[in-house]
Amino acid sequence: MLKNFKKVLTICASTCLLGTFVNAQETIYDPDKIAEIFYRLNGDPNDSKARVNHKKGFCANATFIADKNFNLSNLNIPLFNQATIPVQVRYSLGGAIQDDRSKQRGMALKFMGNEDSWTMVMLNTEINFAKNPKEFGQFFEMKIPNLMDQKTIDDLNNNVDSYKNFSAYLDKIGISSLEHTPFYSIHTFWFKEKGKDKTIPARWKFIPKDGISYLSQSELKSASKDFLKEDFIAYTKNKPIEYQMYLEFPNKGDAVDDTTALWTGDHKTLLVGTLKVEKYDGEACNQDVYFPSELPSGVEAPIDPLFDLRTPTYAITFGKRQ
Repeated sequence: MLKNFKKVLTICASTCLLGTFVNAQETIYDPDKIAEIFYRLNGDPNDSKARVNHKKGFCANATFIADKNFNLSNLNIPLFNQATIPVQVRYSLGGAIQDDRSKQRGMALKFMGNEDSWTMVMLNTEINFAKNPKEFGQFFEMKIPNLMDQKTIDDLNNNVDSYKNFSAYLDKIGISSLEHTPFYSIHTFWFKEKGKDKTIPARWKFIPKDGISYLSQSELKSASKDFLKEDFIAYTKNKPIEYQMYLEFPNKGDAVDDTTALWTGDHKTLLVGTLKVEKYDGEACNQDVYFPSELPSGVEAPIDPLFDLRTPTYAITFGKRQ
C-alpha cells in the first residue's frame, strides 16, 4: 500500500496545489478542501488515523474469470488475456454510516494480474450526487452541524439539479444483501480499440447472478446492523457470490462527462467476465487505499470534472492514516 501511496504523490503534488483565477471570496473545492470537509464531518477526535469516508467495511477474496468471447471483441485490454485473475474485494457503507440497514454501498476491487493490474471503486448507484467539485464539497458541507443555516441548505437541496435527481434515484431503490446488489463505475472510462489509435467510451457494471432484489420490511426489521457481513459469511460457505461484469456503451446524446447523468433506454453491452467472491478475509483492508486512477493498459481515465479530484484526495486521507 505504501508503494501505491508514493506512486500517487506526484499526482497529488500537482493537483493539490492547482490554482485558478477566481474571486478571492469564492471557495476553491480542491483535494485539500475536500479532505478538510471529510475530517470536519466524519473525523474521530479520539482516533486521528481513522477513515473518514466509507468507514465501515470488510474484505473478501475473489477470482475474476474473463469471458472467452471478450478477447474476440474490438477492445484491447491485455489484462483479460489472463484466464483467471485474483482479486481483492472491499465492501463498504457510504460515508460514516455504521448500520448495514442503509441504502448506499461501495465495492472496491484490486485486480492483481501477472503483468497488469486494475483498481475499481464503485457504488451501488448508477449516478453520483454531484457533477463538479463545488457540488461535491457543498453536498457534505450541508451535513456538517452548524456550518450552514437551514435556509441555505433548503435552497441548495431544492435548486441544485444534481442533489434533487440523486435523491429521487435513491427513493426508487431498496436495501439489499450483497448477493443481490449491483455495482456501477459512475464515471465513463475510455477503452482502446484493437489496431486503432482510438478509444471509445463506456461505463461498467457488476450485476449479481442471483438478480437485483431488496429486503422486505419484515426481513429488514429482523436484520442486524451487521447483516451484510453475517449474510456474506453464511452465503459463501456454500458457494461464491457471482457478479457478471458488463461494459455499457452510450447512445448518441448520452453524457460521458457528467457523473449525475442517468443513461436511459436500451444500450449496447459487452460481457467482460464473471467475478466470483469466494471468502471473507477479515477487515485489514479497511486500512488500505484504492486509487481509481490505477488503470490497466487499454483503459484511459474519464474526462468528467470529478475524477481527477479523487486520487489526490484519497492520497491526503491515506497519508493521515499512516
